[in-house]
Amino acid sequence: MGLGDYSPGSIWYYAPNKAAPIVFIILFSISGVIHLYQTIKHKSWRTTALLPWAALLMISGFAVRLAGAYNTDNLAYLIASTVLMMSGPPVYALINYFILSRILYYVPYLAPIHPGRVATTFVGLDGACEILIGQGAWRMANSDSTDAQRQLGADLVTASLCLQAALFGAFGLLAAQFHRRATKAGVLTKDLKTVLYVMYVSAAIITIRCIYRLVEYIEGWTSSLYRNEIYFWIFEAVIMFINTALLNVWHPGKRLPSSNSTFLSRDGVTVRKGPGWGDDRPWIITIFDPFDLWGLAKGKDQKTQFWDMNDEELEILRAEKKKNKRGFLKGLLDPFHLWGERGYVVKYFHKVKGQERSSGGATQQVREVGEIQDGGESTKNMV
Repeated sequence: MGLGDYSPGSIWYYAPNKAAPIVFIILFSISGVIHLYQTIKHKSWRTTALLPWAALLMISGFAVRLAGAYNTDNLAYLIASTVLMMSGPPVYALINYFILSRILYYVPYLAPIHPGRVATTFVGLDGACEILIGQGAWRMANSDSTDAQRQLGADLVTASLCLQAALFGAFGLLAAQFHRRATKAGVLTKDLKTVLYVMYVSAAIITIRCIYRLVEYIEGWTSSLYRNEIYFWIFEAVIMFINTALLNVWHPGKRLPSSNSTFLSRDGVTVRKGPGWGDDRPWIITIFDPFDLWGLAKGKDQKTQFWDMNDEELEILRAEKKKNKRGFLKGLLDPFHLWGERGYVVKYFHKVKGQERSSGGATQQVREVGEIQDGGESTKNMV
């Protein structure tokens, strides 16, 4: 294993280890297959479906690295391996966002913000991280590039890692706020505690890995962190395997409901079926206003507190939601929900017509009052 010793002709600087990639390919393959089985068994597609994908990214990265170990002068292997290895951990971070979102759907009355906004906000920003990584990693790994180009790549990756760190800071605060509320309300069940603690450990692991990469790219490709392979195996391979194995042992899909409509009553015991805490706004608007600041200002969220309704009211609400649900294709073709029976255009014309009717009715009433008054005056004159 390279410990900082230069290997002539190697674009990696050192001679990459040939045994370690095989070990981690096997380990991540086992973990990924188990995750796939667990996701199918617990029907937790919306929460944990990306776990096998994250494992596959890591496996692919190790496989390309193994090929590069036998072709140390081939730049393509270095670039591909770097991009793949940099893409895996953000997906694991993404899964933590989905887990927190599902927890907030399960205990909606203690959610600091709308559960759906947790997913859209953090997932969107995490997507930006992936783009920055993709654009930066290949530039930085390309030894044929100029120093300025490689530095640009390192800067892009650094920016991505800083954004990831900020995201995890905000994520941690959000999770801690919910945890405090749930503890105070006495609804923190054993399963919820387990999921939260596992999520905290997972987030800490990914943060440590993020810090390692951040320091590595700040110091540059001539640093000891970059040129000593042992650091890669410890802070990239080992701790990320601990992360995926942790989620195997305490799989969140086993401890959280598979549906967003299932929620825990305020007594902390009764599990009920609700309409789900939906966001009726067009999906494209949720991207530009993920926290629905306009809705919060108008008190819109106060109208969606279904968790305090009785069973009959919930049944009516579920039926209404099912009736008004828009299909995926309609949402894609009409992202602003302008058309259709409940579209903004139709609502606007209905509103205008309603105002015209009200205005017309008021005018008619004024005329009738005027006629009555005129009739009264005529009667007086006759008398």
